[in-house]
Amino acid sequence: MSEKFDSLMIILNRIDSGARVTMRSLCEDLEKEKRTIYRYISTLVKAGFPVEYRHSLGCYKFQEGYTLKRPHLSVEEALAFSLAKKFLGNFGPGMQKSLDKIEEKLSFKRPAGISNVVFSPGAVPSGIEVYLTSLYQAIADHQKMKITYRSFSATKDTTSTVNPYYLFFNDGLWYFRGHYEADRAVRTFALDRIKSLIPLDRYFAPPGLKPEDELSGAFGAFFDGEPVDIVLKFDEIYKPLIQRKKWHPSQESRELPDGSLEVTFRVNGTDGIRNWVYQWMPHVEVVAPREFRDMFRGDLDISLKKQGKK
Repeated sequence: MSEKFDSLMIILNRIDSGARVTMRSLCEDLEKEKRTIYRYISTLVKAGFPVEYRHSLGCYKFQEGYTLKRPHLSVEEALAFSLAKKFLGNFGPGMQKSLDKIEEKLSFKRPAGISNVVFSPGAVPSGIEVYLTSLYQAIADHQKMKITYRSFSATKDTTSTVNPYYLFFNDGLWYFRGHYEADRAVRTFALDRIKSLIPLDRYFAPPGLKPEDELSGAFGAFFDGEPVDIVLKFDEIYKPLIQRKKWHPSQESRELPDGSLEVTFRVNGTDGIRNWVYQWMPHVEVVAPREFRDMFRGDLDISLKKQGKK
């Protein structure tokens, strides 16, 4: 190995160790002239190592946060990363590429048998990685964006300016919440329904909106609507399925004398929970409120008429 390469490695390791590395100390340790040391430093910078001279300290340092050392992960931490990579890899090639880059910087032994763990978060639409990246940056910078969007029920695209507030993932799809100037209101946007998204050279003052507060009232990706108390009654045979997880932060349950299970939710609007209730038919009864019960009955009548057609 060349003398120059050895000298470069010595410089890098000295800086990375936190030692006080000065021009004088390098000249003495490497037995080189100043101009040679300057060439070595220039070579390292051109090679991508963020070496800089700190005038306030009078020595060479790496830029803040940089180190040659790979972080060592414990077995538990390695398992957590591997599981996260396996799950997040379903979010698209852009996410997979970023995770691969992170893994290259880490030092750990892969947990055995990780290939036998299967995740099925749902098929994530392709082509949204660029929106994730640009939205993340715009949210961090409080930057306005021009969005062309077509909602699920719309027949044509709409274009306006949006102030993006935060991103969230639900049931296999990415969404973001933001103030939509066309409606002068906060709206939810599905990333796979976006036609174009362009950052603008305009900025907004961040609102006092806390995502966790909004998410606590949402059922799925549905946020908008007045708070309403929903009471449902599930047949005894389905009780274990309902009790196996927390479907909503507000969920409260009580067993009834006949063995059935009464479950109450407090949600913003009924659109989200309305879709959720359908999956439990015919083992669910809408108890309250009356308006939601009538809506549910109307949906059933329409479905019965369609099923009765030959």
